[in-house]
Amino acid sequence: MSVRHDRLELLDRYLRVPTISSQVTPEMVDTVRAFWRAVGLELVPLAPEDGRGTPALFGELPGPPGAPALLLYGHYDVQPTGDLSRWRWEGVECRPFEPSYFREGKRVDPSALDERALDDVVVVARGGADNKGQHLSNALGALDAARAGTAQWTVKIILDGEEEHGSPSLAAIARAHPARLAADVLIGSDGPKHQNRPTLVMGVRGLLSVDIVADNGQPVSVHSGNYGNIVPNPVLPLARLIEDIEARVRDYAARHDRFHREATEVFAKWRDKAVWKPYLWPTVNVSHLMTDGASPELRRTIIPRSVHARLDIRLTPDTPLAAMVEIVERAAADHRTRTRGIAFTVKTSGQPASYTSPARPEFGWLLRLLEQQDEGEPIAVPILGGTLPLHVFTESLGIPALWIPAANSGNQQHDVNEHYVLRHFYRQIALYAAIVSSRPA
Repeated sequence: MSVRHDRLELLDRYLRVPTISSQVTPEMVDTVRAFWRAVGLELVPLAPEDGRGTPALFGELPGPPGAPALLLYGHYDVQPTGDLSRWRWEGVECRPFEPSYFREGKRVDPSALDERALDDVVVVARGGADNKGQHLSNALGALDAARAGTAQWTVKIILDGEEEHGSPSLAAIARAHPARLAADVLIGSDGPKHQNRPTLVMGVRGLLSVDIVADNGQPVSVHSGNYGNIVPNPVLPLARLIEDIEARVRDYAARHDRFHREATEVFAKWRDKAVWKPYLWPTVNVSHLMTDGASPELRRTIIPRSVHARLDIRLTPDTPLAAMVEIVERAAADHRTRTRGIAFTVKTSGQPASYTSPARPEFGWLLRLLEQQDEGEPIAVPILGGTLPLHVFTESLGIPALWIPAANSGNQQHDVNEHYVLRHFYRQIALYAAIVSSRPA
C-alpha cells in the first residue's frame, strides 16, 4: 500500500462519521478528535463562554522560532442526507456515510488500484467535497511540511462545527479565544473550483435574513365576500413593502459602489473566465411567503388575518449589514404609517460580507503557487455569491482571509450524490505543503 492509499483510507474513515449539522453529538465530537489524534494533530474543543452549540475544534503545529501564524479554516459538520433513495451513482445504490468508489463508470475497490489510478477515482459520500475532504487535505499538507522540516509558519487549524447552519457560535468563540485564533493570515477551502481550474477567492457575500409578518388585527381569517372592502387583506401591503425594500437596497448600492468599481478593474483579466460579476451587487430574494390558513390542496375564499415572508438579502462590501438592517426597518416603519389597518413586524439577523484586498502580498504569492499545480491558468475572483463566516476573522479578529476551493466543479454538495474526484484531494495536499513551506515575497 502506498502513501496515497493510506491517505484515502483516512478520508474514508473521516467520511463515515455522520456529523450532520445541528445533530452533532458529544460522542461524534470525541470520534472526530480521536480521528485527528491518529492523523497526528491534537484538537481541543472551543466553545462560547455560555457553552452552547457545537464546539469548534482547534489545533496547532509549531513553526520555527519567530515564524508568522497561518490559520487554516474548515468545517467538520455536513449537510443532511436528503432523499436516501436518490443516492445512486452509475446506477449503483450508495449510502451517504458509507463511501462508494467509482472509476471509468464502474464501482471499484481503491485498495486494488495502482496509486496513480487513484487520481481518476470518484468517491460518493456526504462530506467528501463539503468539507471534510478539503480541510483534511489542507491539514495533511501542513503536516507534511512540518515533518519534513520545511515549514515557515506556525500553523493553526480551526474546524467549525456549525457552518452548515450559519456558524451561530463562531463569533462568540472568536471573542472568547482571541489569542488562540490570532494569525497573520487565514487560508480556507470550501466550495468548487471554477471549471476545475485552480481558483483564488478574495471574499464572500454576507447574508441578511429578514422575517416580516403583516397582520390585520383580526383574531381569525374571515370570509372574503362578507368582509371584502371591510377587513383589509395583508398580502398586497406586504408585497408592496418587499418591492420597496428591494428598490431601496438597489438604490443604496447604486450610490455606494467603491468595491464594485475596484473589483471590476482589478479582476478584469478573469472577467470572462469565471462567474463573479453578478455577485458584485446585492440581491433581495423571497424564499418563503405563506398566509394564515393557506393550503395547496383546498380552495379557501378567505381574507387571511396574517401573511409571513422570509427574505434573504445577499450583501456586498458596498452594502454593509447595519445599513441594510436600517433600510428594512425604515421601510417597514414608513409602510406602517401609509397602510391603514395593517401592522408589520420585522425580525432580522445576519452577517456582513468579507473582502481582502488583492493589494496584499498574499494574493500574488498564492497565485504563483497555484500556477505550479499543472491544472491550467489560475482564476482569481473578488467574491463568491454565497456566504461563509469569514467576517468573524476579517472583521472581528482583523485577519486577512483568502480562499482556495479544492473540490471539483459540479460536485453536488448540499444535494444527493455529493462526490469528490480524488485528483483534487491529492493536489490539494501538495499545494498546502508548498504554502506552509513558503511565504509571500
